[in-house]
Amino acid sequence: MQQSRFFMFIGFCIAAVVTLWLSVFIVYPRQQVAVKRFGQIVRVEPQPGLYFKLPFVDQTVIVDDRLRRYDLPTKTVQVRGGRFYEVDAFFIYRITDARAFLQKVKSGRPAVAEVANLAPRFDDALQAVYGLRAFNAALSSERNDMMREVQEQVVKDANELGITIVDARIRKTDLTQEASASTFDRMKQERSAVAEQLRANGRLEKERIIARADREAEEIVAVASRDSKILRGEGNAEKMRIIREAIGDNPEFYNFWRSMEAYKKVKDVPMVLTPDAPFFRYLFQPPAAAGVR
Repeated sequence: MQQSRFFMFIGFCIAAVVTLWLSVFIVYPRQQVAVKRFGQIVRVEPQPGLYFKLPFVDQTVIVDDRLRRYDLPTKTVQVRGGRFYEVDAFFIYRITDARAFLQKVKSGRPAVAEVANLAPRFDDALQAVYGLRAFNAALSSERNDMMREVQEQVVKDANELGITIVDARIRKTDLTQEASASTFDRMKQERSAVAEQLRANGRLEKERIIARADREAEEIVAVASRDSKILRGEGNAEKMRIIREAIGDNPEFYNFWRSMEAYKKVKDVPMVLTPDAPFFRYLFQPPAAAGVR
């Protein structure tokens, strides 16, 4: 009898411990815990601490309220004018209302909400924001405004899911392959036009430099020719002065010297002259006899 009472007591203690264990749950930091009763949420405990629930009746669902990031697959978006970009974007969010989140997302899994709810809405917002912009807007200072507009468009739908969008970023904006080829061709044409303009300017500058150099060369040659003529004239004048002085000092010697020079020039020239011609004067009459000093 005593032994059966002992086992009953032990069983009661175990049942009490199990009941107590099933009646208690802990909410840790960075968590929210929703208490469900017969599939309905009866309360949500957002603060860390120790809480109680009805054993065997209430169930707890843990919702992580830490920041989460979702990277969208590369999207092709069309801008105003019909051209396209390939865009990589991501958003950062936190589950702030566990009740609304669990009511909207039956699985209670954030990954499901990202793919099924947030990503499509984010894609629509990207398409809408880019569709209102010109082709160069995403590569200019308007990019920050575009990210803010995308975030604002997603916020309402996210709040209905109990989610707060903390930030949304366009990480990369690239041209599509067709747009890249078209842009490259346009840039090539622009660069070719600039290069041709530079070559034309170079040819014009070359002609200008050559013309200036030719003009300077002509001026230098003209000045040099003028100076050479002046110097030649001065030299001839000096030569004539010296000759005149020499002739004045000894005219007979000058005549003798001129005759000798003439003899050198005509030594191989056939001539018909009489022996007493004046041209042969100094051949027959020595200079001393002629009075040359």
